[in-house]
Amino acid sequence: MRMLTWTMLAAFVAVLPAVGAKADMEAKSGGAQAGDWVKRMPVTPNPDKVMVPPGYKVGVFKAGLDTPSSAAVDKDDNLWVAISGQTFNTIDTLDPPHVKIFDKRGTLIKEVGRDIFKTVMNEIGYCAENDTMYIPEYGEKIWEMKGVSGELKLIVKDLPIGDHRNGGITCKDGYLYFALGFPSNSGFADPDNHGWTDIPNDPFWVKHKDGLGTTPHDPVCRDIVHTGLNVRSSDGRLTGALMPVGVPAKPGQVVKAQVPCGGSIMRVKLGDKDADGIYPHEKMEVYAMGFRNQSGVAFGPKGTKWENALAVSDNGANDVGHRRIANGAEKLWIVTEKGQDGGFPDKEGMNFVSNKRFSLIPYLGNAVDRPYPQLYIGDKPFLKAPGPYHFQRHIDGYRGVPLIVANPNPNGYINPVLEWDSNNPIDGIAWSASNFGANNNLFGAVYGILDTGPESLIPTWPLVLRIEFLEPMGVKWSKFAQNIDPGPNAYQKPENRGGLERPNRVVFSNDGKTMYVVDYGEVYTNFQMPTPFYTVGKSGVIWTITYTGGS
Repeated sequence: MRMLTWTMLAAFVAVLPAVGAKADMEAKSGGAQAGDWVKRMPVTPNPDKVMVPPGYKVGVFKAGLDTPSSAAVDKDDNLWVAISGQTFNTIDTLDPPHVKIFDKRGTLIKEVGRDIFKTVMNEIGYCAENDTMYIPEYGEKIWEMKGVSGELKLIVKDLPIGDHRNGGITCKDGYLYFALGFPSNSGFADPDNHGWTDIPNDPFWVKHKDGLGTTPHDPVCRDIVHTGLNVRSSDGRLTGALMPVGVPAKPGQVVKAQVPCGGSIMRVKLGDKDADGIYPHEKMEVYAMGFRNQSGVAFGPKGTKWENALAVSDNGANDVGHRRIANGAEKLWIVTEKGQDGGFPDKEGMNFVSNKRFSLIPYLGNAVDRPYPQLYIGDKPFLKAPGPYHFQRHIDGYRGVPLIVANPNPNGYINPVLEWDSNNPIDGIAWSASNFGANNNLFGAVYGILDTGPESLIPTWPLVLRIEFLEPMGVKWSKFAQNIDPGPNAYQKPENRGGLERPNRVVFSNDGKTMYVVDYGEVYTNFQMPTPFYTVGKSGVIWTITYTGGS
């Protein structure tokens, strides 16, 4: 599930009531009122309305949930379900953030964290190596709990404030791995684009003093030589990429690496905690970098060629802000060794953002008609002079987005194995092992579009994607679970309603025969209303897709 600028502002306001917000962001943030919305009723889930291949059967494990966002299966086949809590507008009363634990028959056996978790819950992951459930709280924290009867313990804190925070979590060979998002959209603590830029004394930056300031900004994973790219916000402040708001950058300036860092997969040795039970930042290490907003992380099945391959789902840049990046894809990566780099914020998926794909407006050499009028190199407006070649009028000039980094990674970059439709994020992912009729395939939940339209001619959500890895190389993808017509229930003919709304996670039972699909429920979007969203209470569903062996 993709968090939004003003969404996260609502969370900050909840814990930092003294922090003011821009008026336009206050109008959009989640609240008890939802303008002139008429109450919507949840659609009754109907397995017959979810299309899957022959040999599979769809069922409903649990319906009538509020905002289920993720799930994990423990050694006893109990299903732990993260309940996000209110993230978007609603006129309904929603459950607060917590975790529900169901046995394999669907009986609720325990609830965890109702009075402890303060912000939304996006992910949850089980580590079989130490029989421990890990629960990231989307507010700079990670918790752990050993078994249904265990104690909930805080183990990681003071992660960076921003739009994209701690995501998916897993373990392997004595290490805990977790995703840590890149705080900003495209590299700038820009107050015209983000609601958190002036929050004082971000605990991360109080701990990691970099001499630039302690308001939130993007921590980098390697030493960066700066191009001097700055933005001027509407309040007149000049802010450099990777800098705190109001701090300009200079060409050649060096930005020092931090641990942990944004857009990374971090790891730390299991049990390597301080006396207070917290994993200190100093004992963490960067496993992979150059991502933006990672939700799913999953190593391949044991005993296969994929057991050391870490799959990562990653949400692409939004076409907003003074350094706006168009057509940023949703991505699936395969990390095969420590230190690999996806290249963000200068590389978006397969290509650098200086490629023409990522800008909709050309540079024609006219200082007045600059497509990025608030971009500067140092204190000079960024200009791209006309070149020697000229093309037809509608395609003359240059297109592309200027870069932040002047020292490319000398070790090169990895590319994603799959790019998906812009702003239709592939969130939770899981590998199939055996007994599912699709060994060593990767499955991903496509949550769907929210605030970052437009919609595609043919909607590419909600779905469960299947990715097959070919020999000797390459991938093949297919729609494994989908509705009768493209799109969620609101897009369907009345007789076809009852299928998927917003799948956010897939996870397998221990025997591998059943896939659980966590469906967040309906978030109806209409920016023509006073408040743009309506989260429909009790519309969340946990679906099952079971292999029956047919063909």
